[in-house]
Amino acid sequence: MQIYKFANAKKKIMGYITDSIEVTAPAVVKLFGDHAVLYGGISVAAAIELRSKVMIEKDESEESMLSIELQDLHSKASFDAQDLGKLYSSYESRDTSSTNRFSEYIAKNAEVNVNMLPSATIAAWLFEEYGANVLGKRVRITSNVPIQRGFASGAVCSTGFTVGMLKATGIKLSDMEIVDIARHGERVSHASEGAGKIDVATSYFGGYVSTIEGGSREQVNMKFNIVIIDTGPKKSTAEMVRKVREQYDSDRESTQDKINRINECTRNGLDALRRKDMGRFCICISKTQELLKELGVSSEDLDRAVEIAKKEGAYAKLSGGGGGGGAIAITDKPDKLIKVMKDNGFGALKAEVSLDGAKKYLE
Repeated sequence: MQIYKFANAKKKIMGYITDSIEVTAPAVVKLFGDHAVLYGGISVAAAIELRSKVMIEKDESEESMLSIELQDLHSKASFDAQDLGKLYSSYESRDTSSTNRFSEYIAKNAEVNVNMLPSATIAAWLFEEYGANVLGKRVRITSNVPIQRGFASGAVCSTGFTVGMLKATGIKLSDMEIVDIARHGERVSHASEGAGKIDVATSYFGGYVSTIEGGSREQVNMKFNIVIIDTGPKKSTAEMVRKVREQYDSDRESTQDKINRINECTRNGLDALRRKDMGRFCICISKTQELLKELGVSSEDLDRAVEIAKKEGAYAKLSGGGGGGGAIAITDKPDKLIKVMKDNGFGALKAEVSLDGAKKYLE
């Protein structure tokens, strides 16, 4: 079957799908630069072998509909061309300081779960901007990435969905265009134009990504095991970002000093990563946690988990916005650390760094 390949073909509905397509995208852990990146610093992340999976099939019984099922959330919805057009218009004309337009859309379309909106928005964008023939397709999304724990579960699903739809419709775009399209899902989820930058890029490229040069893959092909620690529910990233902003506004000099020290540690950690100096890299991991705790974005349970890891000879820090949720630990005895963490009431599992991102499905 011939697949037509094109880009920037707005309003020209084209593209075909093979019988079925499966795409996976890796989860993301933040190594360095948490919060400081919002104040001009740099951030470094790694992809890990926890993944979302997107399965796309032809739906000959509903050729005029796009069906999306979020299997883990037991949520399903279907969209026709009119639905996608309405969503596109709402999103394209959005007020970037408010999510009111999205709330209005959801209220008028009660069958659309809020969790469905990121994927639906991406589909609408591809349909209207690139003429992607997303109709007549059934999409199922599942994931083993812990939700709301700081491992970019939403960005991972948005990345896999975007790559899957591009592969299904035969559209060829640049890496940066693909990353930006996948970020539409994060912009909707987090009500922020800057959302998802490093998370989506890392899940797309795989390996290690820094925000230097706008979010690029670091040429480091080193793999090691990371212990993922679940310390329990976390506060929203938006809440933790707001907390730091309030500090910054009330005591700019002191807060900026903390941010500067986090950024210095980030640069040292990135240099160590590039040189494959695991000793210095691990020291920077621990130092970053100390600085984030000083910034006030850790939590009692995160602190306890980090201390337990430290006693076991590991190097640990929170991952993401903080305020609870996930932590990462680097150790040469992962199985022992996992047992100790579970004995202390924390969830824990081992995940290897993934050098392959969702991009491989388009190559």
